[in-house]
Amino acid sequence: MAELWIAVIGGLVGAAISPIIVTEFSRWRREQSWAKPRKVLLLKMLNNPKWKRRSLKWLTTVTGTADEDCRTLLIELGARGTIMDDKSEGWALISRLPLTMFDDKDDLNE
Repeated sequence: MAELWIAVIGGLVGAAISPIIVTEFSRWRREQSWAKPRKVLLLKMLNNPKWKRRSLKWLTTVTGTADEDCRTLLIELGARGTIMDDKSEGWALISRLPLTMFDDKDDLNE
């Protein structure tokens, strides 16, 4: 009888844990196969000495991502949003273009 209870409890524990393991594995696999190469591209573009900031349109086109996916990756990389000269959305690494309260080109209080 004890063996039956052990089997039942083991089955319940396995049933409860397996969805968590599958979800975490899927997230890890997506990070490795989808996000990692795109993060490498984004860093190359944002570290280019020619430009401190790049437009969201350019970043999404090169990485093949939707706007929201690209924004998420950029935040994970330590980037911040900015306004480009043509008033479009741009992004820059905080390490290269730190946040300032009263920067003329990057003031969002318009």
